[in-house]
Amino acid sequence: MNLAKEISFLLYKHSCVILPGFGAFLINDKAAERNEIAKYALPKKQIISFNRQIVNNDGLLANHLSTTTHCSYELGVQKVETYIAQLWDILRDKRNAEVAEVGTFYYTKEDKIVFVPYHSVNFATSSFGLPKLRLKQLSATPAIAKPIIEQAPVKKVEPQKVVVEKPVFALPTIEAQSTIVPKKKLRNEKIQANKLEKKTKEKKQSEPFKISSLGIINALGSLFLIAMVFALLNFENSNDGQGLTDTQIASLLDTPASEAADIDLANSSDLVITPEKKIVFYGIYAKTKNSREASELLNDLMDKYAQSELTISEDGKPEVFIISFSSEELANEYKNLIQNKIDHKLVIKQN
Repeated sequence: MNLAKEISFLLYKHSCVILPGFGAFLINDKAAERNEIAKYALPKKQIISFNRQIVNNDGLLANHLSTTTHCSYELGVQKVETYIAQLWDILRDKRNAEVAEVGTFYYTKEDKIVFVPYHSVNFATSSFGLPKLRLKQLSATPAIAKPIIEQAPVKKVEPQKVVVEKPVFALPTIEAQSTIVPKKKLRNEKIQANKLEKKTKEKKQSEPFKISSLGIINALGSLFLIAMVFALLNFENSNDGQGLTDTQIASLLDTPASEAADIDLANSSDLVITPEKKIVFYGIYAKTKNSREASELLNDLMDKYAQSELTISEDGKPEVFIISFSSEELANEYKNLIQNKIDHKLVIKQN
């Protein structure tokens, strides 16, 4: 069995490969070489040497064979021993034995083994594949002088001055300038003037109708209060005209029942006494924490609500009366409207 390929493969990874009982291959570094006389350069190399004194089995080659050939370690050791025995037989018969890609063994007459490595094989992986370079000497070539050609002197030609007459333009008169204004510009100015006049008219027409919602509600409330005052006055006048005098009531009490029955039914309405109707108002009040807040709120509301005043609630806390309405629905709507403008809580109470 030839193990030359396995030995060569292991030498790329390990610095020592031992053949048990035969010797060991060792890797030695060799620096890059440059020979100026022979004119060549060699890269950094790793060359092989052989030592007959190292014969102990380290198990590297046998373990590699068991891994690659999928056999046991003992079988790998047997293969290594068989290869070494074959190598001895070749040396005794031919006096030389070649290990491919590694080197050649020679067996001398003095029973000594001489190993000659292959110098063309480089086991350094960092410079693997770099060839031997031939050096060439570069010589500087002299520059070729260009012949100088004499040229005849060039006569200077003075440029001739060309006089260009500027055209004279006559300025138009004032009347002519007025006609130069483009018609399109005049038309645009007229359109802009018409738009401005139209906007001013629309603004004047819309200004009388710009009344805030708060002003409308105040006007309605004032009209309602005036109507209620007139209704009360009419009601009191009607009661005064229909009331019975003391003499009439006394005569009715003294008159017998038969005579009282003969009283004209047309005047029987004078005997009915109707109770006085109570008018209920719903006032809007603002709750405050103390008298200072109530006074500040009252000062702010006096300009808009002339009826506003400072009052005391049932729980003894100060509050500000703002306005009142005869309709609870109208009071609720107005309360919701001004709640966003006042920071204090608003409540509705019957007056």
